[in-house]
Parts: sequence; structure tokens; C-alpha cells
Amino acid sequence: MPAKWKEVSAYTGQPVEEDAPTNAVAHGQVALPPDALMKKKKKKSTLIDARSKEYRAHRSRLEAKRAKRAEQKNRFINKVKESVSEFNRESLIAEDNVDVLRSIVKNKSAKPLKFSDGTMKVDLFTASAITKVLDKVNKDNKDKLTRMVNGKKGQFTAAANAVMKMVK
Repeated sequence: MPAKWKEVSAYTGQPVEEDAPTNAVAHGQVALPPDALMKKKKKKSTLIDARSKEYRAHRSRLEAKRAKRAEQKNRFINKVKESVSEFNRESLIAEDNVDVLRSIVKNKSAKPLKFSDGTMKVDLFTASAITKVLDKVNKDNKDKLTRMVNGKKGQFTAAANAVMKMVK
């Protein structure tokens, strides 16, 4: 097919004979068909209709996630409340160390006991042994043991040694 126009060479000024004119040769690119340059249209996402089955499924998933988050939040709040109560120093001020021993067993952690001549940290094993013996002895021995637990450090250690002998 003959060209209706002739391209002129920039170097020689003579007409150049070509079968077909080239496109975008100025930058050394390959000529592409015009269809390749067109962008494909993206499919529009449809809004979810409240009456559709997909919406009901989506809503149930959202509600389940919200309920799970609320449950986790409540558990976290309860843990914080429990840990704040553990920082409470009222157990050190209390006269009765038996209650503190029972809280040691309940929380499974060592706590300090306050005596008239200072404080002493008591572990779970000792607290558990003393509370078990306190629950099993008669009223007179229970009173004596309670006085020893609430007395001085030496009395408490003597009581703890006696209880360990009973337990073993």
C-alpha cells in the first residue's frame, strides 16, 4: 500500500520510503497497537444490600467479633482488678496472719506476713501446710497455733517447723 505522504530524513533531507510509518520511535520504543494502550476498566464493587444473604452473613461475623472483643475486654478488666487488690497493703496491716496465709494458698503466690518484730515472706508450701493443720486440729490447739502465727518471727518459725513435722 503506497503511503500518501513521505517522511523526510532529518539527516539528509531526502524523502524516506517506508512500508508503514512507525510510532513512538523518538524514544526507541517498540510500536504497540492502539488497543494495548487502553486501560481496562475496574469492576465496581457493589454495596451490600441489607436484605441480602451476604449482608446477614457479614453482620453475624461482625457481631461475633464484637462480642469476642467485649469478652476479652471484660477478662482484662477483671484481671486488672484482681492484680490491684493484690497490691493492697491491708493484708500487712491486718492483725490476723491466718487470713494472709489463706490468701497465699488461694492466689498461689508468696506474700509477706507482718509480725510484731518485722516482716517475713512466706511461701505457698508453708502456708498450705499451716492452713491444713489449722483446719484439722481441735479448738484449743487451733487457738495456740493462731497465737504463734500472729506473734513474733521466732514463734512463727517454731510453729512452721512443728507443722512440717506433723505433715511429714
